[in-house]
Amino acid sequence: MSIRDNRAGAFTLLEVMLAVAILALIGIGIYGFVASTIAAVKASARADQDHALVTAFADYLSAQMLHLPSSRAGAITGEAHRFGGVSSDELQWIAYAGSALLTRNASGEWTVTLTTKQLDGGEYELGMRRQDLLRQRDAVWLPLFRQVKGFEVRYFDVSRKDWMEKWTDTHARPSLIRVRLWRGEEAFEWVLPIPTKAQPKGGSA
Repeated sequence: MSIRDNRAGAFTLLEVMLAVAILALIGIGIYGFVASTIAAVKASARADQDHALVTAFADYLSAQMLHLPSSRAGAITGEAHRFGGVSSDELQWIAYAGSALLTRNASGEWTVTLTTKQLDGGEYELGMRRQDLLRQRDAVWLPLFRQVKGFEVRYFDVSRKDWMEKWTDTHARPSLIRVRLWRGEEAFEWVLPIPTKAQPKGGSA
């Protein structure tokens, strides 16, 4: 066999370099596909977690409104606020220690205020201020979640047949409350029934 025949059956340096370049391009393509898939899975998992968190919050709030103290004046009140163009309403109710406070290390009667709080950097988070009615210690802030762009509560007054911005009547209750939450790029709304029980003036404590 001649030298020319040996050269004809072997790969040239250029062919080897082209093969390596093609393999590198294939590897980069696979890496990009895998990386984008992992990023999409992580984003989907975060979105699912966020939705689960908001759903759990809605379930918690609904349960609290259905189990307000039946013979307690001022069991639910609320104020409307806006700070820097952001709805930051306050919904306050009376709760007993336990699941209502999201803690086991408490006793007695408490006021729970659901509202937003501005953090360093301008971001808002939704949370609860809890204060012991008997001991009157400083309220404790319990953060729920961040990236809140607005929190609005409206109260349906049966006598006026209209939604009210605030509720200050401690001897009556709204029949419904409408809660709106803006978080990230999403908006949520719930209409929750309130068991109405009118209280006489100076109702029972």
